Amino acid sequence: MHIAIVRTEFIRNRGGAERYAVNLARHWQSQGHRISVVCARHDSADAEGMQVVKVSRPKVLGPYKHNWFAKRAGAAALETGAEAVLCLARAWPGDVLRLGDGLHQLWLEVRYGTDGARRRALLNPRHRELLKLEAGLFEPGRFGLYVANSEMMREEVLRRFGVGADRITVIPNGVDWSRFHTGLREGRDALRQAHGVPIDAKLVLFSGMDFRRKGLPEAVRGFIELARRNGAAWFACVGPGYTESAEAALRAAGLLGRARFVGRSDDVAAWYAAADVFVLPTMHDPSANAVTESLACGTPVVTSSENGAKQHIRDGVNGWVLRDRADASELAERVSQLLENPPVPEAVVDASHLLSHEVNAERMLDALKQARALRV
Repeated sequence: MHIAIVRTEFIRNRGGAERYAVNLARHWQSQGHRISVVCARHDSADAEGMQVVKVSRPKVLGPYKHNWFAKRAGAAALETGAEAVLCLARAWPGDVLRLGDGLHQLWLEVRYGTDGARRRALLNPRHRELLKLEAGLFEPGRFGLYVANSEMMREEVLRRFGVGADRITVIPNGVDWSRFHTGLREGRDALRQAHGVPIDAKLVLFSGMDFRRKGLPEAVRGFIELARRNGAAWFACVGPGYTESAEAALRAAGLLGRARFVGRSDDVAAWYAAADVFVLPTMHDPSANAVTESLACGTPVVTSSENGAKQHIRDGVNGWVLRDRADASELAERVSQLLENPPVPEAVVDASHLLSHEVNAERMLDALKQARALRV
């Protein structure tokens, strides 16, 4: 089958959504499917052997660049002559839209509250344009099917946009078991020693790309509360981003010596395996890949109720879902419970009900075929 995939940036190391797009395309390519990629930017190595159609997203357009790309990218995908079009970005029309970027309407409400979101949407042209684009994605005829990566996102779409329940399905994120697995735990001691973390420390890990949204300030406050109870607790932050405020808070608490800020790492899987607990008190995530990746490595997770990946958490078995992401005492208590009664790594994996990335790709292909049949 000839499949066109739309993604703003087709660059594997740009982030979780981009990595998903590249991995999905390459998997389908390895099965003999012809792939066309419609994007604004790409890495030639990631798109090797694929047709690449560039669609500009000029910065000079400011808040209007998203709509500019959306309309032109969807049209460009159709012009490739592809038998099926999968949009992994806000663009239309197509056969399937995967809602991996979440809903801007929901994000505004989570970030600012309902009233605050309304005010910002009226005053800020960027928000107005994104909300207009988002509403347009759910107009009749734009897509045959919609795919959410969590039940949380499916329920939000049904509630907000009136899409028929039979036109939106849930396909959870897939895990690359060749990269994320419990066997990595054999290297825990070596990684800790390389970064000056005691072998017997109780290591709490945070990782992400957008530290403010992912909840680094809340993770640090929770760790400070935990460290008052547990002298063996250490903290590590992996990923690129602004860390000065977090470091200042730890310094003021006298805990900076028990923290490591690693920056961008190509070995995040080893960090998941080296940690005792992974924390992600995110403001909002459709379904954070970091959660499923950590669970695949056998490390329990504490995350927020605003994260669609909570569907993989069984409270007290392989982690906890927080009632209040900003409550440092609750986060500290949940982490402490997991440190005092650590679950067996294999039990963490078994309780998580994870999909392999191969199964995820098969289900996505089935959704495309189903949507294409509807179009025909």
